[in-house]
Amino acid sequence: MLRLRHLRIQVFTDGPVCGTEISFRDGLNVLRADNSSGKSTCLQAIIYALGLEGMLSAKRDIPLPHAMTDTIEVEGQEYRVRESWVALEIENGNAEIMTVRRAVKSADRDSALIETFGGPVLTERMAFSTGRDFFVRRPGAAQRESGFHYELARFIGWNLPQVARMDGSEVPLYLECLFPFFFVEQKHGWSGVQARIPTYFMIRDVSRRAAEFILALEEYQAVLQRQRLESAAGIMESEWKQVVSDLTALAKASSVVIRGLPTRPSANISEVAAEAVVHNSGAWLSLEQEIDALSSAYESLEDEVPSVGEDAPELEIQLAQSQEELTALTALTADALQELGDATGRRDSIELRVSSLEEDLQRHRDAALLRRLGSRHAAVIAGDSVCPTCQQSLPDGFEVTHHPMSPEENIRFIEQELRTFRAIRDDLYRLINVQEAKLGRLRSQSSEIRRRIRALKDSLTSANSQPSVAAITEKLRLSERIETLTKIRDDIADTTAELRSRAAAWAANRESLRALANRPRSSSDTEKVDFLETSLVDQLRRYHFHSLPPQSIEVSRETYRPTHEGFDLGFDLSASDMIRVIWAYLLAFLEASMRYNTNHARLLVFDEPRQQETNRLSFAALLNRAATDGASGAQIIFATSEEELDLRAMLKGLPHSLVSVPPRTKLIRPV
Repeated sequence: MLRLRHLRIQVFTDGPVCGTEISFRDGLNVLRADNSSGKSTCLQAIIYALGLEGMLSAKRDIPLPHAMTDTIEVEGQEYRVRESWVALEIENGNAEIMTVRRAVKSADRDSALIETFGGPVLTERMAFSTGRDFFVRRPGAAQRESGFHYELARFIGWNLPQVARMDGSEVPLYLECLFPFFFVEQKHGWSGVQARIPTYFMIRDVSRRAAEFILALEEYQAVLQRQRLESAAGIMESEWKQVVSDLTALAKASSVVIRGLPTRPSANISEVAAEAVVHNSGAWLSLEQEIDALSSAYESLEDEVPSVGEDAPELEIQLAQSQEELTALTALTADALQELGDATGRRDSIELRVSSLEEDLQRHRDAALLRRLGSRHAAVIAGDSVCPTCQQSLPDGFEVTHHPMSPEENIRFIEQELRTFRAIRDDLYRLINVQEAKLGRLRSQSSEIRRRIRALKDSLTSANSQPSVAAITEKLRLSERIETLTKIRDDIADTTAELRSRAAAWAANRESLRALANRPRSSSDTEKVDFLETSLVDQLRRYHFHSLPPQSIEVSRETYRPTHEGFDLGFDLSASDMIRVIWAYLLAFLEASMRYNTNHARLLVFDEPRQQETNRLSFAALLNRAATDGASGAQIIFATSEEELDLRAMLKGLPHSLVSVPPRTKLIRPV
């Protein structure tokens, strides 16, 4: 609950000190004054004092007139404003009172600073003694203890939830997103239902999240939980892809190909398995087979390195064999390069085909849409005279068929083609990865054989008594390769175990999302939304709403906005009826808070509610409804320029508090 108790505005000039004070009571408060007398300035000052100008605009401009920021006119003479500030006394549901003060123009206080003081400083005419300072309109104002909106939410009794942004991150449901349900300012607030809910925070479904929080719907917690699960799923998927990509890159660097590892999260743990293969001598061997073969070769070498003289005949045989192997590998490498080039060319061709089909599909969909909208010229799609399947040129007038496909059949056909070509493209990407690994292994083997040939030649040209360089080099090569492949084998085992653990978490995430999707709306939520709709329709009848039958208006169970036949109310309403809808909609939220447990502040402020020349009968009905709600425990504040005699006649017999400013009198004046 939030109550406004007293507002004070002070402006210090080169001449007189100017300002105004307004007290607010429980129930219906009506502030009456002529146009341009300062009513809106006073209500904007309330917004400014609470640091809520962010609900009006993303800009950091002060939403107050030049009379508080630059110059003020007093009895025909202008005076320069040296300093100005606003102070507001507020009360919560626990009868705690706090006074806030914020500078508008000051030499030593930034406008982002808000001073707070315990107790009724304004109504009791107390001095602004030591209080506590907070910041506003800066990052962290709603999250950190020194942020004023963090303190204001605590004072009201709100625990602001975390909500999802468009980029998947989470932020608090800022107060600027909630107060449009409690405060309608004059300039833009009457242009539509929830016209002032800010979207620049990039909060997903912000108006829906705000409505759910204010009504304290159980569905709200389910939605937040679903958003968190979806956000977690996105992170899981990204991390899974990164783990697989890192392992694949590590293996590829050693010419190892990993097969069978899912590139996307899988809920089936048995699917998470990897097979590692290595290309060797024209064949693909499993990683274990390659390690065993290398280990056997390493063990076959003598423990003691032979001398050149002892090993010379064998070295000559090995040199000849190595040169033959190098020749064969060179040929295999050339073939592998050719195969890779062919596969890459086919992939690029398929990419162009996929791109062409996607463009063709969109054109057909657009044509189908135009036909559904009634177009008579959308059956033929402009384009080159080519066959959509084989891309052959079709001569002008060439008769393809007597039974051309309809746009819908074309769309289905192209979608099938797209699925086929995308599958071919994906297969080609996998083939290219394998061929790149094969080529890498062939090059690695060629490099190893060249090193072996150099070592053999060095050994044969060395003194007979020297150790065989070739034998030493071969042992080192085998040892290094065994160590590399063993590490990759261990990494694959560790990664597989990690992905299986992630698969279990993914399965739990999917199950939780399914459970939330199948969760029915609670009876409490249904009752609240039904009441919201009933109150809305009842008010529309009383306000003489006439654009549509009032009973045909519903409150959407998805967006919680007024709808007609499934569509938001808008252009099918007259301007005055849109005003009536805003009255009824916001009062319905207020009335729901008096019957059910909600998060509504039980505060409602309307600046010039009689917009668009809404007739007096409707306005009188609004005042009657507001007075009744005010007597039930709400605080409602209307600022209006209605003629005083007419206004008093409409308020006669209703519980209210009226502040009427004499004609041609400014609210901000010398004090």
